[in-house]
Order: sequence, then structure tokens, then C-alpha cells
Amino acid sequence: MRRHTSGVNVTFVRSLRWSTHHGVLLLFAPIILFFGWGCTSQQPPDGVVKQDVITTPPIPRFQRSGDSADTTDSIRFTTVTKEAGVEFTYYGGPSPEHYMTEQNGGGVALLDFDADGQLDIFFSNGSHFARPAEQQSATHQLYRAMGQLTYAEVSATAGLDEFGFGMGCAAGDYDNDGFVDLFLARYGTNRLWHNNGDGTFTEVSASSGLMDDRWGTSAAWADLDGDGNLDLYIVNYVEWSPDDPPCHTQHQTPIQISCGPIGRPGQPDVLHHNLGDGTFRDVSEMSGIVRAESKGLGLAVADFDADGLLDIYVANDTTENYLFRNQGEMRFEEVGISNGVAVGSEGLAHSGMGVACGDMNNDGRFDLLVTNFDNQVNDLYQNLGPTGFLSVNQSFGLNPISRPMLGFGAVFSDFDRDGYLDMFVANGHVWDLTALKMSYAYAMPPQLVRNLNAQRLTDVSASAGSYFQEDRLGRGVAVGDLDGDGDEDLVVTHLETPVELLRNDSEEFNGSCRLRLVGTSSSRQPLGCRVDVVIGEQRRTYWIPSGGSFQSASDTQLSIVSGQVGIIDDVTVHWPGQTAETWRDMPRTPLMTLLQDTGTSP
Repeated sequence: MRRHTSGVNVTFVRSLRWSTHHGVLLLFAPIILFFGWGCTSQQPPDGVVKQDVITTPPIPRFQRSGDSADTTDSIRFTTVTKEAGVEFTYYGGPSPEHYMTEQNGGGVALLDFDADGQLDIFFSNGSHFARPAEQQSATHQLYRAMGQLTYAEVSATAGLDEFGFGMGCAAGDYDNDGFVDLFLARYGTNRLWHNNGDGTFTEVSASSGLMDDRWGTSAAWADLDGDGNLDLYIVNYVEWSPDDPPCHTQHQTPIQISCGPIGRPGQPDVLHHNLGDGTFRDVSEMSGIVRAESKGLGLAVADFDADGLLDIYVANDTTENYLFRNQGEMRFEEVGISNGVAVGSEGLAHSGMGVACGDMNNDGRFDLLVTNFDNQVNDLYQNLGPTGFLSVNQSFGLNPISRPMLGFGAVFSDFDRDGYLDMFVANGHVWDLTALKMSYAYAMPPQLVRNLNAQRLTDVSASAGSYFQEDRLGRGVAVGDLDGDGDEDLVVTHLETPVELLRNDSEEFNGSCRLRLVGTSSSRQPLGCRVDVVIGEQRRTYWIPSGGSFQSASDTQLSIVSGQVGIIDDVTVHWPGQTAETWRDMPRTPLMTLLQDTGTSP
């Protein structure tokens, strides 16, 4: 049995004039749709000239005395960016040139790169064709956690102070040495940095075989064939060149805007098989993941059909989303249409941006949220098991609060520890159309949506803290326990304005503990895997993030809602492609580490 080297210490939303001017918005809805990004037609729309529910019975919560399920102000966040010493603004955002690369911004990754038990933060930076990042010293940035929710910028000493059109990032220990490595998808040649284990990284893109130069947007590490090594899935976008003519609105006074994906050839995604010797092989064609209409922006890897193999979900921009069912031996079947997750509830392809994954109703299956363009709605798909997924965003009350927004990064997390996954969505448009004076919103407020007993979703942004009272161009978001207090905090990236760190100061209905998994015959980091936890009559299913959000990577340690119990009855880990294991009667401690092959067969 292969063992890995030890290297880890085990120690309302403001309404955007919707409520008062909803008639105006409805009047101009066709115009908004025709502006391009939100269109479902494959031809350039008239508005842009391109010059070239079923729910399961809720499981009772752990509750404190006097707790009410109708409480909507229990989730609160405090902005702590300045105190934490983090100063980063994405370079290469909106400019007078309106390059297409300026729309998406960069991602954020939460990773413990130095294995000291604290989450560090990596930010992907951008560039500009006329004013390159080198002229502005705008490098990608790595912040090392120094304790007490403070950080020091260490990009140069760590070897990550490179320049380029950075997009999505993915953190994963691809060589199983105990230190997390870092991949960056870019417009241009992608980057892979190997973690040397001494606080530094070495760029190994060429020697590893990952020198792809398509427009990579998001990426995810996951052991897709169960051989104990993390493979790499890269989502690519569209064909585009800075030499392409810009686009304009068709209006009395035409406004120049960046072009959308309509009418542009998509770039197929790429799947790299980890050969176990530090190199990768492109298996995209033989695996079945290559599709002509790929225009991907987001993805999530999880075992959606509970067969022990990790599947892949891809959110595409203006084309149908993909669900690749894992058939074993690195071969996949695309089943998005037959499983109900390719299009929205009205049967049309949306402008898929970000993806959130998790068990929203505690039925033991992973559900999906996909963020979309404004005047569309965010799609919430409930996993029904063998019969596929059901669109439930309308019945859960998500449609009216998401329709005015253009959503990017999205995450599920039980922010108040009441036993149900809430959601955070970063919003912001890609075109500044405010000069048209037609109630267009450019910057938009972020949204905090609370899950009320898996019966409905309610926007609680108005009471969630000062961060939610300002409009921004939100893009990437990652979730994780930054301060080690057991609840999950947020890091959010924006265009034009600095990133923000949001400390979770929510009212807590229950206690929690952290759970870390260490694979031996499995990959050391079992990304994407399923974990079932039983405490008394409560049974909940957790997902170790693989992909998710938008161009970002969240913490891979799990925050387990444990109530006030001293013993956790059962924890069952479904190692990717391998035998599941169960640990029973575990004393609850703030951080619990489970080593593969030390449990029992379930």
C-alpha cells in the first residue's frame, strides 16, 4: 500500500430600483436580453453588433432554547480586510479599450501552503494589452497567515510574483507530499507551481505537461479514476484576440462595450490525467469530455449519483451546461439534458457563471446552484437521485431575488450552524450601461441568502453587515475558517475595488468542529469526496470542495455542525473510487483528523 510523506501538522439586497421601478425593468427586459450575454441564440443579437418543487421532510435541527426558524437576522459578517493587512485590487479590469479579458476578473484560493494549520490566501491578478501588468508591478499575490486573523504578503519570497492574465485558481496536493500545490488558469499559458515544502514554489508548467495556451477560466483537482493521484480538469472559454474589433450597443447614442460569447467559437475543456511521476497526459478526447459548444466559466466535481466515482459539472455561458457522468477508467458520458441540469426551468440555456455544490435539504445528495446573467434567474437544481435533478429555484423563492442580478461567485455554507446550507452570491454586471439612463445597474450588491429549514430561501443581506450595503462588481468568492473559531468566513474579489475579508460573526445555533481527511491509498487530499456524519438522529452529508464558486478554491477542511454533544456517532468517508470507511463514537474536538485505513468498513 502506498503511503505518503508526512508534511502536515496535525495539531435587501437593496432592490436596485426593482421594488419601486419594477415596471420599468419589465418594460426594458427584451432590451436587456438582447444585449448579448444573456441570450440563448447562437447568432449575434440585435442589440449588439459584433464587428468581426419537490422537497424532502426537513430533518429537525439542533436548537437552542427559544430559537425560531423564522429568524432572518442571525447571519452577520464584519469586514476585517484592513485589520488583517490584506491590500489587493485586481489589475486589468474595465478600461476604455473594453477588452473581453476585462470582464471576469481573477479568482481567490484558500490553502494552507506552509502546513502550519492556518489558511493562507492567493489572489490571481490580471493584465492589460496596452499597459501590461509588468509596468504596474501587478503580480499575483500570496498572503501568509500570521495568526489572529492577520496576514503578510509573501509573493516574492514564495516565488509567485509573476505577471499575466490570471483567471481561476485551483489548490491541490498533486504529488501527495503533504504540501498543497497551486494551478492558475489564464488567458494565455496556464501555470502550475509545485510547493517545495519550505515556503517556496517552483513553476513546473512545461516539465509537467500542462502548457496549454487556451483561455482557461476555472479548474479543479480531483482523483477521477481512483488511482490515488489528483487529476486536473480545466474549463476553457471562447476564441478571442485583442485584435478583434470591439462591440457597441445599438442605441441612439451607441456605447462601446466588451463583446460577449454569442457568435464566438467555444474552446473545448481539457482533462489531464496525473501519471504519478509529476507529469500529466491530456486525455480529453478519449475521456469523452470534448464538446464543440463548450464556453465554460464554472465547474464542480462531486459524486452526484452516489456510485463511488466523481462526476463533473460545467456551467457554460449561453450554451447548455454539462454533467459528465464518470463511467470508470477515465471515461465520461455527458448526461446534462437527461438529468435536468443543462438548461433553466423554462427550457432555455442560460449564461452560466458560478457553481455552488452541497446538500441543501439534508437528503444525502448533492444539489447545484448556477449563477446567471441579469434578467435570468439563478438555477437551483435539487438532486433526486436515480431520476436526476429538478429545478426548484422558483418554489424556493429564489427567482425574484436573483432576476435583477448578474451573479458570479457563489458558495453554500451553514453560516449560522442551524443545520441547513445558506448561500452567498457575488454580483456585478459586465457592461456599464448606466449612461443609457434606463435603470441599468452596473455595480450590484452582494447577497446573503438564508436557508429556512429546506422549505424556502430568504434574502437576509439587509441585516448581514455593512459590506452588503454597498454596490460592487463582485466576481470570485471562497469560503473557509480564517480565524479558527469553527465557523466559515468569506473572501470576495471585485473589479475596480479591493478584495474584502468578511469575518463570520453570526449568531450560532449550535457548536461545530473541524474535520480534516488524509488519504493514504487514496489521494492525500480526497477532493470532491462525500462525507456522511451521524449525530443522534441527525444525518448530514458534506462535500470536500473540488472546483465550485467562480474561478476560486475554498477551504478543504469541513465545518461539522455538532450541537453540544461530546461524541460524534458515525463519520463515513467515501474515498474517491475506493472503499468507504466509517469511524464510530468519536470524541468531539475542535479539529479532528481522519487517516485513511484507520476506520472500519461501513
